[in-house]
Amino acid sequence: MKYICTWIYLDSPEESSEYPQVGKKSHLADFQKVYWKCVAVFFALSTQFNPQRRHLLFSNKTLEEIPQIDGFDLKGFLKNKNVEVVTLPLTWQTPEGYFGKWRNQFYIFDILEFIENGFKPGGEESSFIILDSDCIINRPLDALFAEIQRHGLLALPMPYSDEHNINGVTRQQMRQIYAELDGKDPGENPVYYGGEIFAATLPVIRKINAIAPGVWKNMLERHRAGKIKLNEEAHFLSYCYHKVGNIGSLEGFIKRIWTSPHYSNVQPEDANLPIWHLPSEKTGGIALIFKRMTTDRGRWAVDELGGYLGVPKRKKYLNRRHWLKYTTLYKWLKR
Repeated sequence: MKYICTWIYLDSPEESSEYPQVGKKSHLADFQKVYWKCVAVFFALSTQFNPQRRHLLFSNKTLEEIPQIDGFDLKGFLKNKNVEVVTLPLTWQTPEGYFGKWRNQFYIFDILEFIENGFKPGGEESSFIILDSDCIINRPLDALFAEIQRHGLLALPMPYSDEHNINGVTRQQMRQIYAELDGKDPGENPVYYGGEIFAATLPVIRKINAIAPGVWKNMLERHRAGKIKLNEEAHFLSYCYHKVGNIGSLEGFIKRIWTSPHYSNVQPEDANLPIWHLPSEKTGGIALIFKRMTTDRGRWAVDELGGYLGVPKRKKYLNRRHWLKYTTLYKWLKR
């Protein structure tokens, strides 16, 4: 069985933290609406291009608690698309002050534990793709699932230099942490893998679940002692991948594509990737696709999606303000 998943965790005021791409505290209704729209678009597109796959939404909310979004019946939409809603609490919650951003990102480990212990996947060789909700699936993922079966584990290496500050830790510092965890030097500065996608078989998920709790305990001890630590879920996953080994690459399947007027790394060939991770589009192109979804449930073509999302060239805008952000004059004024 092959599964395509995303997740949304709704923070309480006590759990609230910073998410820079949205610019609001995570417990606020306006913040959460942004992510619900991402969820709607995620499943609208994935179920179009991958109708034969099972689709799962992990959340701390039940299906019955899913709200209407700008008058759109999201609950009914998910039911109609046969999206299964799995309700899980967040138990991998970092303590206050651990790291200022993304406090709920360790929810991925609750999800992985559920897949192993609380779920009944269809066979030992079941494969899982778990994506951030601001990822756009624009093609069938048959080739990606075949690669997962071949390797067991795929990950997205990020091209950061040894000294680059990756959410509070450099790759040099990651090497030091790995050495202290393992009792031996890894031999080189570790690869940092992006956390927007998790792609593995059930046996590999079991291996990661065996590794992660010990790392968690160690990092909490390091936090209390004021020592450098792995700050976010991709740091943790990078270490787990390092321990599992035999990592296949997700390059060629997904890219973190920045489409902001202030910074863009879009290349023409990005349009050929089956998954676009678009952190800058949560309140832009993804919101625009959602807006069209509320009145038009038609099918999407890849070229059409690219025009909404700026991959490789933007042709549609949410409103006049959105259009102005991409004008030459605006970019010049914001230099």
